[in-house]
Amino acid sequence: MENNSFDINVELNIETLQSGELTRTKIAEPGKFTQIGKSIYLRFNESLENDQVASILVKITEDGEIHLKRVAKENNVASLLYFTHHQHNNGHLETEYGTMPLDTFTKDSQVEIVSNPLSGKINIDYDLIYDNNVIGNYKFRLIFNA
Repeated sequence: MENNSFDINVELNIETLQSGELTRTKIAEPGKFTQIGKSIYLRFNESLENDQVASILVKITEDGEIHLKRVAKENNVASLLYFTHHQHNNGHLETEYGTMPLDTFTKDSQVEIVSNPLSGKINIDYDLIYDNNVIGNYKFRLIFNA
């Protein structure tokens, strides 16, 4: 089993449209690129208010499914979302009050990774769904390089 790990720089831009309000989030952090077998993992942190951080893990499976895990320990919040091109997926949000099911519908997804020099981009356009209602439209744009 192959296990390659590299330091990378990550730039993540997220555009959120909720209740008619557009929000943009930009994250630029150092991270790690790891390949185990045919799966790829990107790990990095998101700086939050009050010197707190959320750890983010993006996994790309052999069949192209994308898993997005975000854990903010200080806030007792964790989410796990799944993205498969043109499909609905079940995920969840864990809070101190319990677990809330969140679904995604992936309108579009693209993954491009180049090995020499190591770089890549992951684009996901998706709807976030709670209780069969779309609660937001998201554009996730991640670029990384070694």
